[in-house]
Amino acid sequence: MHDASVLADPSIVPDPYPFYARLAEKGPVHWSEKLNAWAIVTHADCVNVLRDPALKAQRMGAVLSAKFPSRSLPPSNIYHRFTNNVMMYTDDPVHDSLRRSTTAGFTQAAHQHYSNVIEQIARNLVATIPNGKSAIDAVELTAKLPVQAAVHAFGLPEEDLDFVVPRVNVIMTYWSGPQDQPVALDDLLDNLTDLHTYALELVEGKRGKVLPDTVIARLAGSLDVSKSEASLDQTIHQLVLLLIALFAPTTPGSLSSGVLSFATNPDQIERFLSDPACADNVANEVVRYNASNQFTWRLAATPVQIDGVRVEEGQLVVPFLGAANRDARVFDEPNRFDLGRRNSAQHLSFGGGAHSCLGRQIASLEVSWFFTAFLQRFPKVRLAGEPVWNSNLEFRSLRSLPVSLN
Repeated sequence: MHDASVLADPSIVPDPYPFYARLAEKGPVHWSEKLNAWAIVTHADCVNVLRDPALKAQRMGAVLSAKFPSRSLPPSNIYHRFTNNVMMYTDDPVHDSLRRSTTAGFTQAAHQHYSNVIEQIARNLVATIPNGKSAIDAVELTAKLPVQAAVHAFGLPEEDLDFVVPRVNVIMTYWSGPQDQPVALDDLLDNLTDLHTYALELVEGKRGKVLPDTVIARLAGSLDVSKSEASLDQTIHQLVLLLIALFAPTTPGSLSSGVLSFATNPDQIERFLSDPACADNVANEVVRYNASNQFTWRLAATPVQIDGVRVEEGQLVVPFLGAANRDARVFDEPNRFDLGRRNSAQHLSFGGGAHSCLGRQIASLEVSWFFTAFLQRFPKVRLAGEPVWNSNLEFRSLRSLPVSLN
C-alpha cells in the first residue's frame, strides 16, 4: 500500500499518465486520503473491480459521507431517492429491471436513426466555420455538438436548454475528483429537485416539444406504468440521469482532447483519411488515449482482497479508468496515439460489466462523425498555442485549445 496523495494535485491533470505509471510500479492498490478510498491503477484490477458482485455500484450514500462528512440526509431526501433508483448507482435485481425498461430508446433501428441525425449535426457544425478562417478554439466548437445531439438525437426541447444546462453544470461539480467540494450540498439538492420537477413536466407534456424518434420520445412512447417494471418515479429518476449525462463533460471532453491528439499527431490524420479500418477505430482510440471520465466508484459490500490488499466492508474503491487505458501490460506503447491499434476497444472509458454505459454507442457515433466532418475539411489542423485544462481530474477536460486550420 502506498500513499496516493499526488492524485489530489491539480497540476497533474494536463498529463496524469506518468503519475499513474509510477503508482502502478509501486503496486496496483493505493489509499487516497482525499478520496477516502482505495485507488486501483491497473487494467486487470479495474476490470475485476467493475465486475465483482461484492463491489457494489450502489455507493452514493458512502460517497456523500466522504464528500460531506458533517451532513446526513434522510432516506426520503431527493438525493437518496434519485441515486437508489437509477441504473448507474444500483445493483441487481433493481439495475437489471431499470435497464430493461430503457430498451425502447436504444434498439438497433433507433441507433441507425441516431447515426443519421448525428452525421448531419456534425457536418452542419463544421460547416459553420467560415471559409478562410485560419484558427479557432476547438473547445468552443466541440462543446456545441453534444448540445445539438441532446436536442436532435436525444430529444431535449431546444427551448428548455437554458433551464436544464445551468442546473446540470451545478450538479456536475459534485464529481470534483480528489479536490474539495466547490458546491454547497443544499445548492446541489435544490438543482437536483428542479431537474426532477422539469422531467415530470416534460413527460406530462407541460414543457417544450420533444422531437419524434429521439431517445426521450421513444422512452415516453413506451411508458406504460401498469406494464413497465419501472415505476413512474423511477422513470423520472432515469430521465434526470439522462439529462445529467447529456451535459456532462465526457463527450465534449473526448472531442476536444481528440482534436489535440490529431493536431499533435498529423500522421494519424493521414491514416484516418486513407484507411477505413483506422477511421472505424477512431472512437475507441480517442477515448482510450484520453479518457474524459478518469475514474469511477464502487463500495465494498463485504471484506474483499484486491491484489493482496484487504478492503474492509463499507470502504470505497476507485478504479482509475484513465490509468487502465494506458496500462503497458495490455496496450503496446500505450502513450502513443495510434488509430491502427488492434485492441483499442479494450479501453474502460465507458466502464465495464453490467454497468457499462448505456449511451456508449451514441457517444461513439458523436466522436466518429465529428472527426469525419472535421478532418475531411481541415486535414492540416495543428496546435496553435498552449492547451489549458480544467482542474477536475475525475472528469478531465480542456478549457481552451487553440488550433490553426490551414
